[in-house]
Amino acid sequence: MTRAIWWALAVVAFAFSVWGGASSSMADFSLECSKIGESRSFYRCDDRAVDVLGVWPLVVVGLLLATPPVVAALAMRKWVSWCAVAALVGLSIVGLENWASISYWRLLYIAVPLAILGSILAAFQRTVPRP
Repeated sequence: MTRAIWWALAVVAFAFSVWGGASSSMADFSLECSKIGESRSFYRCDDRAVDVLGVWPLVVVGLLLATPPVVAALAMRKWVSWCAVAALVGLSIVGLENWASISYWRLLYIAVPLAILGSILAAFQRTVPRP
């Protein structure tokens, strides 16, 4: 059951990051748009973020968020699960540090609830004896 929950966290991480980036406009990412309502750059504030920033950076952010739960699901060792939680905490710190950047890096804040759920999961994960 623990493995299934780790896989579910990986799917949720990737889906939320792609959904968050695909449904956002540049007004959600640009502080210039949020303050004065217009940008002095090549994009307008109501442009879709995917059209301006591209798809591949969004996919990379989704893969960054999904990789720690996938590794924990594949390894099924308690120490690997705690390393996955540490990686998610690190990604959330990077996301919170880049909240003002005009990029998808700010979507890494999705790692905060993933890290909380992962730490609960790692704490109650049963250890399997080695053969």
